[in-house]
Amino acid sequence: MRPYIVAIFNQKGGISKTTTSTNLAVCLAAFGKSVVVIDLDSQGDSTKSLGIDPKTKQGIYDLFTNGAAVEDVMVETMFDGVRVLPSTYSLAGIEIKLSEMQNSQRTLCNILSHTALDCDYVVIDCPPALGILPINALASAHAVIIPVTATPYANDGLLRTLPSIKYVQEGLNKNLLLQGVLFTINDKNKTTRKINELIRARLGGTVYRTEIPRDNTVIEAATSRLPVCAFAPKSPAAQAHLDFTEEFIGRHIAIAAKNNETVSPHSSRDEAIARLSRWQAVCAENTVPADDARMRQKTDQLDRMLYGDRTRMERWHLEVVHFFIGNRLVLAAFLVVVLLGGLALLGMGIEGARRLAGLLGFV
Repeated sequence: MRPYIVAIFNQKGGISKTTTSTNLAVCLAAFGKSVVVIDLDSQGDSTKSLGIDPKTKQGIYDLFTNGAAVEDVMVETMFDGVRVLPSTYSLAGIEIKLSEMQNSQRTLCNILSHTALDCDYVVIDCPPALGILPINALASAHAVIIPVTATPYANDGLLRTLPSIKYVQEGLNKNLLLQGVLFTINDKNKTTRKINELIRARLGGTVYRTEIPRDNTVIEAATSRLPVCAFAPKSPAAQAHLDFTEEFIGRHIAIAAKNNETVSPHSSRDEAIARLSRWQAVCAENTVPADDARMRQKTDQLDRMLYGDRTRMERWHLEVVHFFIGNRLVLAAFLVVVLLGGLALLGMGIEGARRLAGLLGFV
């Protein structure tokens, strides 16, 4: 099976590339498709959102630099039909490593061309800026989707991103297609509407009809490390992502028809919603409450930073010191109690010595 590879790319940061990538992947799986997510962002947010710990032993870094097999790096997720090639923290240093390799801009393309992924779609989450990893993604993709937020800077992001795509089309991947521009974090106000109309006027039918609304549920889902479509399938953002996925599949079918290719039929929307609801129930059972998980993670990180490999006694000593540093009034009260206690013991000691001397007849 030859998968359809799509890169989610914009040189501007903070415009929901990861949210788009993970929700597209999970919604495609809900429609009965098999998907592989490739997380090329060193922050590993797509990896985390799909329930994978970025501290996993192997990831994209090992695939690019150590010759690891895709099968060994691939990780199953809690969502049936979705697998991930995860990001790891070591990915932050990949740019230097790849710059030392020959034909480094086609590394991912060569890996994918020699691997039978056995899936319908590959979704690549790209980091912002035009570095060597996004170039690898665009060089290996059939299509690219540009998420855009309708802000005054959105047009600037597009003006930087479109020439980058053209650069890859002319030099590395002549078959790369701009499949569409997707509005994300969309507000219902006059400014947003004007920006949307301006971009639609410039790019015409390239812009998706679907617009992903601003929805606080997306933030709650991200806090729980879940795609919003699985966290709350009936939320406005989740429903919009389902609309977008249907539109995405429709465009893929049209592209395939022009190339005399066929795309296997997908499940109905009702079936997709039913799958998402099942995953929501599973996630609710297996997911630690967001606040508890976040607090535990921060506590563990602080413990490693403060205590390292110290013994339990050394940790206890440092904990007492840090407690008093953070609670100076308690420290002052403690010192007063110690001082009074010391004086009391001293007084009792003097009186006791006097009584003992009396008993012995010295006084």
